[in-house]
Amino acid sequence: MHEGPMQAKSRQSKGLGGEGEDLAVEYLCLHGFKIVARNVRYKVGEIDVIAKRGEELHFIEVKSRSNGSLISPLEAVTPAKIKKLKRAAQMYLLDRRNRFKESKLPPCIFSVIGINYVGGEPQIECVLDAFA
Repeated sequence: MHEGPMQAKSRQSKGLGGEGEDLAVEYLCLHGFKIVARNVRYKVGEIDVIAKRGEELHFIEVKSRSNGSLISPLEAVTPAKIKKLKRAAQMYLLDRRNRFKESKLPPCIFSVIGINYVGGEPQIECVLDAFA
């Protein structure tokens, strides 16, 4: 992926995390996902991306790292972050309980997208069903 002037400006104004989320959304769309929501915040935690593919509802954590980082983006998803993501997903489902009848809750999947910038180029790794 060649970085042109618009992309360079985007990285400066949005920061690494915002650009990483944009790349994650592009990746998901290219792989058959429909984006439902982004940056859903509750007191208990935040969900970076909520996407649907088929009947599955994916709650997706996006982590971006620049080269030189000591840990990979996927390793940066800590048990504490997982707990917050799960709580936020519960809140999201509760907020929308009128849309889902209890017997009709969609299968919910927790996924992680890691974006590692190596030599300025993004390397994307997606782990579907990363944790239960």
